[in-house]
Amino acid sequence: MTWFEPILAAAAVLIVDQISKALVLSHSAVRQPVTAHSFLALQLVLNRHWMLASIGGKAALLVLWAAAVAMATLVIHLGMLPSGTLGSVGIGAAVGGATGNLLDQLRRGAVVDFIAIGWWPAFNVADAGIVAGAGLVLLSLR
Repeated sequence: MTWFEPILAAAAVLIVDQISKALVLSHSAVRQPVTAHSFLALQLVLNRHWMLASIGGKAALLVLWAAAVAMATLVIHLGMLPSGTLGSVGIGAAVGGATGNLLDQLRRGAVVDFIAIGWWPAFNVADAGIVAGAGLVLLSLR
């Protein structure tokens, strides 16, 4: 079992997420509301109502994150996914995304969302990593 793929995927998602959030926070033009005519736009939203943040504060978030990382590690270590890189990259991407959102919540007390697509609520690279990672894990199970 190689750990290279999930670690690389987690690091890539985390780094791109944190850099993109820093860039968005540093540009004041993103703070303007999205016009009704744009399908894809940048719109800064500080999500202070993050679902998991209301469970029990920072300590509970850290415990949940550690449990998720431990479960992901066990799934990879025990070979519970079919051989190949698809599932392990998916787990890494999801862990990287979860880590990015956790860092936001711990540092800012809010998750930075900035990608606005149509009527869908604003999201970020970490959210996309979590969803894409879960999709890759499901695809690896076929």
